[in-house]
Amino acid sequence: MVDDVPSSRRIGRAALLLVVIAAALLRFWGLDHGLPHPSTRPDEREVVQFTRGFPAGDLNPRWFIYPNQYLYVVWMWNELWLAVRRLAVPTPAYAAVVATDVPLLLLAGRALSAVAGVATVALTWMVGRSIGHGVGLLAAILVCVNSLLVRDSHALKPDTLLTLSTLAGLACLARWHERPDTRFAAGAGAVIGAATGLKYNAILLLVPAWVSGVMRAGGRGWRRLVPERSLLVLATVAIVVFVATGPYMLLDFDRFRFTFFFAMFAEYANRPDGVPSPQASWLGTLATLVRSRAFGYHLDVSLRHGCGLAMALATPFALAYAWRRPRRPILVLAAVFAVLYFLVLGASPVKLTRYFTPIVPLLALLIAHLVMAIARGIPSRRLRWAMLAAATTALAAEPLTASILYDRLVARPDTRVEALRWMERALPPGAVVAVLGGTWVEYADPILPAGAVKLPRDVRPADYARHGVGYVVTHEHLLKFSRPDPATLRDLAPHLTPLAEWNPYPGGPAGYYEQEDAFYVPTYGFSGVERPGPLVRVYAYRP
Repeated sequence: MVDDVPSSRRIGRAALLLVVIAAALLRFWGLDHGLPHPSTRPDEREVVQFTRGFPAGDLNPRWFIYPNQYLYVVWMWNELWLAVRRLAVPTPAYAAVVATDVPLLLLAGRALSAVAGVATVALTWMVGRSIGHGVGLLAAILVCVNSLLVRDSHALKPDTLLTLSTLAGLACLARWHERPDTRFAAGAGAVIGAATGLKYNAILLLVPAWVSGVMRAGGRGWRRLVPERSLLVLATVAIVVFVATGPYMLLDFDRFRFTFFFAMFAEYANRPDGVPSPQASWLGTLATLVRSRAFGYHLDVSLRHGCGLAMALATPFALAYAWRRPRRPILVLAAVFAVLYFLVLGASPVKLTRYFTPIVPLLALLIAHLVMAIARGIPSRRLRWAMLAAATTALAAEPLTASILYDRLVARPDTRVEALRWMERALPPGAVVAVLGGTWVEYADPILPAGAVKLPRDVRPADYARHGVGYVVTHEHLLKFSRPDPATLRDLAPHLTPLAEWNPYPGGPAGYYEQEDAFYVPTYGFSGVERPGPLVRVYAYRP
């Protein structure tokens, strides 16, 4: 793995092939988790449902949480999936599948994320190889096993595509840095525009583009900060490509503007714990704001537990080492973007590890470069290889273990799926069921079998008999999305007869779950958790 040690290209390619195969296994294992429940991962069902008009020529999704282009990519991928499926199984048209079989399209969309996750491993190797073969292979291994990347490759969300396109964008910026002509500027701008069309955050790639211009500029003083002509070309192309791939941001501007400001408010508005005391000093006010934001969360949960302790400890040294001369543009730009991205996402009070995912391959490249530089300083070949083996094991063991535990867990049936299968066998046709536990959203509610009737949420327990309720289903969890009202349960207790129960953690509550995501799989701390989902109970109701 060290560049000055003779090694066969065939061995290097074989090692890469093994890493890519391992990446595919980790990303496709348990890909159907939670299905046929359509809401085991929030936003997945919405991504599919807002593409239903596309086959008929109505390309306005009327939903701008994600850019137009991402929805177009999902639609075209799913159309391809259905076309291949028709070769073996009779399959209706896309719009009919959206109306009748959303889980089929969710599985197809997750496959897109998994493919993007595997491609990110290969691209990391290609980018790292430009620094050194050892850097490329070690970085690819770190990306392969990273539990954040494995987790997000199982979801129909744009995060893995954003991760892939961010790395591609920085690679194009590094090439433009070395050859600053209009052609390479336009190419880098096109990649950045396309990346922004997958998720809006990619527009931040314009910052390392500007840094590249400053680094190349001659002379001193403020003139170095003025964008050069090729940078203006790059930014212009990026904006044109972004708008061209998402035309309804302009054609349906009022809806887009409302969504944009709503999303910004949801992402960055103060939470109650972030409001400083009126008597606080400016220093106390600043401390309150920083404490309520996600900086510490991403250092502790996203970096420490998502990437492993060894990678977390190595990260600050790797970021600093990227600036050591002779500087490599890809490493400097990766360090700039990683720090910038962390500051932007850390400034939000929203604490979700998937926001951290796009910079993981960048950290992997920086750390691999640092490890290889240390190894080159060891004169003994035997000690050098021993150091590399130890470093690779230390960096990869913890995230690999977490990825395997995650995959093993999501491969098991969700408690809500188990409850659905039981109800399909046990409930009579037309059974009226009250579902208790959902708060202001119903993502966590178990779905009912065909023919069963779900009681509206606003019906009071005193009126259950009048509505013909025969069964009550409850769900409870550490997550706030599964919290049945204790008073309601006390009032209903004399009327309920337990029939069945499915418990995700029989020994008691276990695992660390992200409280702002209705996703019932731990982020870390898998011990004691046997399956995804909330604690589900089914009762017979007797007036």
